[in-house]
Amino acid sequence: MSLVTILRVIAFYLLAVLVATILGSLVLAQINLAALAEPPVDMPGRLAATWQVLPGLVGTFAAMVAVSLLITLPIAEALSRIFRPWRWLLFALAGAGGIWAVFKVAGAYMTLPAISAPDQTWQWVAMLVAVAIGSWLFGHLSRPRAKRGLRVLG
Repeated sequence: MSLVTILRVIAFYLLAVLVATILGSLVLAQINLAALAEPPVDMPGRLAATWQVLPGLVGTFAAMVAVSLLITLPIAEALSRIFRPWRWLLFALAGAGGIWAVFKVAGAYMTLPAISAPDQTWQWVAMLVAVAIGSWLFGHLSRPRAKRGLRVLG
């Protein structure tokens, strides 16, 4: 593998972590606001509260996403070589499964003061979809180029 290829993969990984962190942090901010005794009801109040909660979430959640994608993306890449038509689904499931596992492990062994883990179904779905978008983006950007030329017998 050339140095340019390695740098491209690293850049795509960092972009996937950034996208998943931004989307997931916004979801976590809404989950934390929903857990308040009196959550803001109007849109300006919710936006102001989101911007206040967001800085405390981003750092911890970025570390969680980076670790989960660092483990699950190579697994998805290996499986996508076998199951080529489902490459997009494998990468999306890798991101969703990775962040789910990180939340379960972090909830079992440590307390995260800034992050409250999702407890309702809609919260889990929103969180898993947010990180799945980031990992799908990595899979989309890092897909192998189509082979060109004459194909004989398949």
